[in-house]
Amino acid sequence: MSSPDILTNNFVLERNQRLSSSLLWQRQRNFFDRQGVKAWSTGTVPHYITSNPYTASAYGKVVFGFLRDYAATLRQDGEEAFSQPLYLIELGAGSGRFAYHFLRQFLALRDRSLLKHIPIQYILTDLAKQNRDFWLSHPRLQPFFEQGVLDVAVFDVVRDDQIHLSKSGAVISAETVQRPLVFMTNYLFDSLPQDVFYVEDGQLYERLITLSSPQPEPDWDAPDLLDRLIVDYENHAITSDYYEESGFNRVLAEYQQKLTQTSLLFPIAGLRSLQRLSHISKGQMLLLTGDKGYCREIDLEGRGTPGMSRHGSCISLMVNYHAMAKYVQHQGGQALTVAHRHRSLCVCGFLLGSHPQNYGETRQAFYEAIEQRSPDDFFALKKGVEGGYKAFNLNQLLAYLRLSGWDANIFWGCLPGLLEQAKSATREEGEEVRLAVEQIWAMYYPIGEEQDIANGLALLLFEIGEYESALSYFEQSLSLKGIEGHKLYNVAMCYLHLGNWEKALAVLDRLLEMEPEFQPARALRIKLKAEIRSQIAERSLSE
Repeated sequence: MSSPDILTNNFVLERNQRLSSSLLWQRQRNFFDRQGVKAWSTGTVPHYITSNPYTASAYGKVVFGFLRDYAATLRQDGEEAFSQPLYLIELGAGSGRFAYHFLRQFLALRDRSLLKHIPIQYILTDLAKQNRDFWLSHPRLQPFFEQGVLDVAVFDVVRDDQIHLSKSGAVISAETVQRPLVFMTNYLFDSLPQDVFYVEDGQLYERLITLSSPQPEPDWDAPDLLDRLIVDYENHAITSDYYEESGFNRVLAEYQQKLTQTSLLFPIAGLRSLQRLSHISKGQMLLLTGDKGYCREIDLEGRGTPGMSRHGSCISLMVNYHAMAKYVQHQGGQALTVAHRHRSLCVCGFLLGSHPQNYGETRQAFYEAIEQRSPDDFFALKKGVEGGYKAFNLNQLLAYLRLSGWDANIFWGCLPGLLEQAKSATREEGEEVRLAVEQIWAMYYPIGEEQDIANGLALLLFEIGEYESALSYFEQSLSLKGIEGHKLYNVAMCYLHLGNWEKALAVLDRLLEMEPEFQPARALRIKLKAEIRSQIAERSLSE
């Protein structure tokens, strides 16, 4: 119940609450549960930087390093140990696009190696049942289900201690786990409850939040509530003995001693999730996580009031990965972080449990795939060059797509340049384009976004004279995006170039039934009918 504030005339929705206890977080859960995959397909929630082939490949290389470390322990346990799958569990998997990119590349990497006999099973999890149902019905995921390398579960990392697999019926828990677990998550911890503190001259303060609005707010789930929300903080002096968990208090005490003057986000739900995952895995696990946030102590100093990013009806906060790293290290684990300042995406790895070689392969893989060839660096370069695609020649565009892992989003940006360059492509270059189209389509995972990738691929094939292949992609576009006049016209043009005038006419008739004023189609139909009549007449004369 909101009440008016005498001094400001605003309606107070909640006053002096721990940020982690705010009603905002229930609203957040309701949003994701209600929206399902639409949260990503509409672009409301940013996701490209963590759901592209390059990022998935980087994670896959780190996980493969962990697989090499894992294989070393299996050899000590005998051949029977190789019959148990290594679980790769994605938390807050959303649309499932990251998983698709990961599995396509990781399975190929494993199958080309000496470790191809080690079974793995990838588990897609999310708290929203809608997302689970979307994965189960997605055509791109069906081959992985059929191979037995993919399963799904509804799992709430904030509350649940067991993962119940929907396909197999198996349960992953502290009682059933026999091997280390791999967890992966992206853009999850920035959406979970956090607390905020203030440090100044050795004194620690909790910053309690007050939310108000210029009007009464009877509906906390109103889509436009965040547009009106007024956020205020008030400092209250405390000691570092703040939480029930002594390990969290130890991290707070270190900040109180080391930081000079700063506001400090503290990922309390993220830390408790780490505890829960450690419990499920019996303290033997790898967590790979990417988000906007900080992993260096230098980045925590001198910060003002933390900003709340608003994405439609949900919010996100920066993630203090440094606090999570400190906690893991205090538990005897290892934190894998990058030394340089990131721009958009901070990727970290957390290792718990002992290993005879101290997880040397995992650490080396993280250094190569994340430290030296960071997804954050790739994203920065993408943003820098995407305005200049038209200056690239065909071979440069194809090279860029190949380096990206055949990224459909990058293809979409390159499409105008590709279409222009394809007009003068040699036969050899045309073959390269055709092969690129196959790779891009194979890597594409549709979630209902506006981009019509199939139509773009069809136009490119048409430009290099691959009319039969173009037809199949136009059909895919019609199936995914619906029937539109300009697509049917292109289909008719394909049939025309293939010499099948009857089918071209049938498609034009269908188009003109929908759009009688489509002038190019009317003109082409008249021309084709005249040509057909002429050919019939010539045949009659020859007979």
